Amino acid sequence: MSYRLLLIEDSPTQLMTIKRTLEGEGYTILEARNGAEGLARAYNELPDLIISDVVMSGINGYQLARLVKNDPDLAQTPVILLTKLDGSVDRFWGLKSGAERYIPKEPGFPNLIKAVREILGEAQVQPRLRILSDASRSPTSEEINNRLNQLLERLLFEATIVDEVRRIGEDILDLEVITEKLFALLASIITYQSCALVVNQGRFSSLMLDLSKDSQESAVKSYVSKVALQLGLPPLREEVQRTANFPENALTQPIDMTGLRLGLLIVLPYPNQAYKPGDQKVVRLIAEQLSIVLRLYQSHAQREGAPVPTS
Repeated sequence: MSYRLLLIEDSPTQLMTIKRTLEGEGYTILEARNGAEGLARAYNELPDLIISDVVMSGINGYQLARLVKNDPDLAQTPVILLTKLDGSVDRFWGLKSGAERYIPKEPGFPNLIKAVREILGEAQVQPRLRILSDASRSPTSEEINNRLNQLLERLLFEATIVDEVRRIGEDILDLEVITEKLFALLASIITYQSCALVVNQGRFSSLMLDLSKDSQESAVKSYVSKVALQLGLPPLREEVQRTANFPENALTQPIDMTGLRLGLLIVLPYPNQAYKPGDQKVVRLIAEQLSIVLRLYQSHAQREGAPVPTS
């Protein structure tokens, strides 16, 4: 059974040329003439790899790659963006879209053939069984547009979070101010009973807490101390008796940068409160950006003669 490649190209001439080239390499080619048609066929037939032009009317290649990589049914499908655009900015956006490769169009398409071989070989994927077309499974144009709008809204939301965390970094000289702004940001997005930020200070760790009226401070400190030690952080500055347990759905996210464990962010729910996967993604995104802030803070502390983490 040969690999099935979905080729999305709005130029009939280019579509036929690329199709013949890939068929000559032994691949089975599925065709689509625009992004919406390509997504519908991808949902229906689950190709082994998607090759898409970038500049297309309606859904372009960047948007298509984003939709594929953010869909549970398609996320593992490799994507190659094939285009006449070869500027550094175009290449940057191509890779940021989630595509495995961004390849300029060229006579004979040698780099495309090489990329297809590498991707299918690296992934060590087996050709998928063909799924018979079922019109009931194929998303409508309206459904595809809704998914695109939801994706754009989520990306805007994530960009806003990144911007807010970077604003926190304007106060890198004051850990208390950093923490106060961090907790305010988290509280505006996620409901929690308690939130903890642990910061690696070298020989010990600092603990900053945001507690609701119903929280037991000693229990929260006990739990956070236990988790921090398990994740390789230095002990807290103050000795804590470690006896408390908390629900398994607490959101726990280490704060790392280039091999250094800079700290830990823990969000604790109210009793019977369940967090969703999206909440964990938000905490992970904040922690990723917070790593930059904490690294700047620690660099300043080092200049002032304070110890900083080395591992």
